[in-house]
Amino acid sequence: KRTGDTFLNFSTWGKGLVYVNGHPMGRIWEIGPQQTLYMPGCWLKKGENEVLVFDILGPRQLKSEGLRTPLLDQLLLPKPPTHRKEGQTLDLTGEKPVLSAQFEPGNGWQEASFKTPVTGRYVCLEAIDAINGGKTASIAELYLLDNNGQRLSREPWTVFYADSEDMKKSNCSADKVFDLQESTYWKTAKNIDFPHHIVIDLGNTQTVTGLQYLPRMESDVPGAIKNYRIYVSENPFKL
Repeated sequence: KRTGDTFLNFSTWGKGLVYVNGHPMGRIWEIGPQQTLYMPGCWLKKGENEVLVFDILGPRQLKSEGLRTPLLDQLLLPKPPTHRKEGQTLDLTGEKPVLSAQFEPGNGWQEASFKTPVTGRYVCLEAIDAINGGKTASIAELYLLDNNGQRLSREPWTVFYADSEDMKKSNCSADKVFDLQESTYWKTAKNIDFPHHIVIDLGNTQTVTGLQYLPRMESDVPGAIKNYRIYVSENPFKL
């Protein structure tokens, strides 16, 4: 058999440089048309050939093969990170809400107080339904109040869990509820039924007496939450 031109497939590799039999073949990158490199047959040997790959990201699999045609339309774009790992589902069995209430329709800030102060590190807002009757929940900003009715610092906050985040057409991740931007918002993905949940890790144990909620800042207030529950726990909620 004679050697011939081919396209070397590096789709399971990351990002780097390739040398074949001492010849620099080019750069590879897993996300686009650089998954394959053109290999002239005149630089190949019959039998074994030396292929050196300098991969700065690291391969998923240590393999390569020759193809008749290049991979030009297989875009492996990285998925945006979300706050729910595969297989995770929030389990509130045995948890008692510190507040069960209802938000009012319309724009602007709303405030709700707990019957008694509660202490904990993890706070869960469970959205039961939406004012417009749809399936989507949305929050522009969220604050928690301390013993003096003042806003707690949100600097150490992180999102522990969110059941859904619309990340396909826009970045509506759950951390938008504490990003100091009233124009951005957390929004759940379409066609996912209520209830929806967001769990915030306050970073340390705090005494909480209430909350302030700002719905999405648009005229028709899409995704505005109607009925909701608040849970507070010292330990992480079960997933």
